[in-house]
Amino acid sequence: MSDHTKDFVDVPGGYLYYEQYGEGPDVVLLNGGFADLRMWDPTVEWLAERARVTTWDYRDTGLSAPAYGPYSEIDDLAAVLDAAQVSQALLLGVSEGGRRALGFAHRHPERVTRVAAVAGSFGEFPDPTPEEAGAREVMWSHFANCEAVLAADGIPAVAALDVDAWCPAAPENDRRRLIGLQIANSRVRLMEEYHGLELDPPVKTRFAELELPISVLIGERDFLGSQLWAYRLVAQAPKADLTVVPAADHMPMYSAPDEFREFVIRLLPV
Repeated sequence: MSDHTKDFVDVPGGYLYYEQYGEGPDVVLLNGGFADLRMWDPTVEWLAERARVTTWDYRDTGLSAPAYGPYSEIDDLAAVLDAAQVSQALLLGVSEGGRRALGFAHRHPERVTRVAAVAGSFGEFPDPTPEEAGAREVMWSHFANCEAVLAADGIPAVAALDVDAWCPAAPENDRRRLIGLQIANSRVRLMEEYHGLELDPPVKTRFAELELPISVLIGERDFLGSQLWAYRLVAQAPKADLTVVPAADHMPMYSAPDEFREFVIRLLPV
């Protein structure tokens, strides 16, 4: 791939690392939790042939600075876009990245052509239905199992447990990649306090206010809670559409790469 940029941008209280590849319409990729920009390596290989792709590390992950006090998730992304000279882009976020992308789009709609929210993670449901409440109970059970394994066996063991729960359909080498990323970014799991500040009130309570196009992708092998968040987002956002991939889990770029690729290419400007 040509036109490859690697650089840092200073932000209040720290710095952020980003990379940029290719030429064409701008696509900015937002990582899932416990990962860094390396999770996108297989995606960048084909996407940079069609677009200018920017990836970046959140604070506390990858090569970006650790956070020791409050900072704005939205301002951090704006700083990366400014440094990478991206005026307007398709934001593609997976898991936590979907939440971040939607929060940024709410604050700065003029800088976003569309949000692609893949297996978006938003935490607790406001006013949950019985099905949503039950799905969160399953999640809390998983989180409790992770805490027990972390205390008993350490980071590598809990990373494997977590990846196997979220990504049961990932091929073995991709499973190893995801476990390695969790181990490398273990600071996120071990921090006593997360310092990032999201949209206030949070975007999960404001889907109806999002006027821009939103394309949602969910896998049927993901946690039910993730699937129910996708349905809630599509029901509430005025311009949202839904793609369901039966074979995909929480990371469809690994578990269903052909369907994921088709989904992303369909969103690129002609």
